[in-house]
Amino acid sequence: MDYKKFVPNEVYRSVFDIDFKKLYEDGKRIILTDVDNTLISYDEVGPSEQLLMLHQELTNMGFKIYLISNNNIFRLEKFSEKFINEGFIASARKPLKRGFKRAIKLINRPAEEIIVIGDQIMTDVYGAKRSGLDVVLVKPIKKSTEKWYTRFNRYWENKIVKKIKKVNIDIYNKIINLKEGNDND
Repeated sequence: MDYKKFVPNEVYRSVFDIDFKKLYEDGKRIILTDVDNTLISYDEVGPSEQLLMLHQELTNMGFKIYLISNNNIFRLEKFSEKFINEGFIASARKPLKRGFKRAIKLINRPAEEIIVIGDQIMTDVYGAKRSGLDVVLVKPIKKSTEKWYTRFNRYWENKIVKKIKKVNIDIYNKIINLKEGNDND
């Protein structure tokens, strides 16, 4: 198996820690982000004030924001009432390529301009990499609210992380530091 497809381009504690200025300088113009446990926890419906402020800052920088989620359209519509975005892909079935292909078609910009943000190696990172997109991994916001299938993915994710060590030791160390600092499980 090609474990390089599981290696994110970068790892951060949260979306608030990402160096968006550097991403913009590197030519990224589109943010394609997961919602659940990336922007809000599963038990939240709408964005926090801090997230709305980040959204405004990113929009002012020139980013266009799209959402991609395995969750249903109703959850994304409710979230989007306050978190205005350019569009979204619900029921994306990540890590399958079809949701990412739908997003790329909707965005209609070169893959080099897109950065994916997500909290899961098994869905967000793997799906983005298989689709030719760069991806940033963030720490899950609140693992205790995750559904059973996400917890199942986390089990396999831990096995994959051990393989990442052989592929990219720097990213491996960042992921391990993130997991060791996981105070909200």
